[in-house]
Amino acid sequence: MKILRVISIAAILAFTVSGCSILYPNAGKPTDSPKPTNTETSTPEPTDTKTPTPEPTTKSEAIVEIMDAYVDSANGIIQVVGQVTNFSEDGGTCSATFNGGGKTVTVSAAAESNAANTQCHPIEINLAGLPSGSGVVTVTYDSARNHGVSLATAVTIP
Repeated sequence: MKILRVISIAAILAFTVSGCSILYPNAGKPTDSPKPTNTETSTPEPTDTKTPTPEPTTKSEAIVEIMDAYVDSANGIIQVVGQVTNFSEDGGTCSATFNGGGKTVTVSAAAESNAANTQCHPIEINLAGLPSGSGVVTVTYDSARNHGVSLATAVTIP
């Protein structure tokens, strides 16, 4: 019998509290203020219809690092592997540039996000037409929001 009494009291309290929202459905909500009945018309203020000029955007610095750059004579390429270490994003481009013996060659590849950074797809610079001897390779990263260039890494073409 005691349980029935507790359930009855709980049910009465629940109905009592819920009844407030039935009787006052807009409780706590601001009421609409009365609309003015003035029929005077006024001339609206002129508005500026010029399209705003977008502010020039500056790109954030990308910290670019060459993980590996070596001459693969057997395959006739310079293999370059780079990454951006200070953010992770898709949509950027990595470009490896070889400079040596008066010759400059640039090859680009896509970049993609990784868990902690942005990886450049491996870049292959064809050795055909490049002079033998010392040269350097740099990797440039560019996207809509970021830009950066690595330090140069030395390579020697046999």
